Amino acid sequence: MRHLLCLASMVYVVIVIWPLRTQADVTLAIQSGGAELSQLEIGQRATVDVMLSGLAPDDELDALTAWVVYDEALLGEPSITAGPIVPDPLHGPLDYLPFEDAGWAEVTFLTFGDEPADRIHDNGLFFSFDVTALAPGQGEFSFDLVDATAPNPQDLLDPLPVAVQSGAPLPFEVVPEPSSGPILAVMAAFIAAGCVAARRRRRYDMGAR
Repeated sequence: MRHLLCLASMVYVVIVIWPLRTQADVTLAIQSGGAELSQLEIGQRATVDVMLSGLAPDDELDALTAWVVYDEALLGEPSITAGPIVPDPLHGPLDYLPFEDAGWAEVTFLTFGDEPADRIHDNGLFFSFDVTALAPGQGEFSFDLVDATAPNPQDLLDPLPVAVQSGAPLPFEVVPEPSSGPILAVMAAFIAAGCVAARRRRRYDMGAR
């Protein structure tokens, strides 16, 4: 009886616990796609990247979700682009579901395919989105939800949960437009100086005559 219990425990470890332990935790982070987010000007377009890291060489994900939120009064509606780690979104459009709304950029990848090419198995860019600065102010991009699962070798319809760590919020600032007051003052000074110079030249020419 004791031998049967030991054998059952070993089978449980190999079938249930071992897959959970070998599936590494992953991290989703929000990063700038190139623009200086601390000095955005009104009308300027900026790209934001959502990056995946932590997958080991043999790890795979059959589902990955990230919802990013920000102040819709400061930045316009996002335009989302799939990253290279996502299996061809045109081949399986129902596997890749983006959602774009003011202040909200959401992507959910979900597949029940049984081939490695159907799943996410690389670290890198999950998706990116573009926004346009609308009004001056400070804000941040942050995660509202992150989630992931890994395929279950014993039952594809019963995926294994994967712990997802969410990176820190990414701050941004839209700076006010330059005031026209100083510019007009400088222009007025140049005009006044030009008038003075022209007046002096006129007096000089009259005196010379």
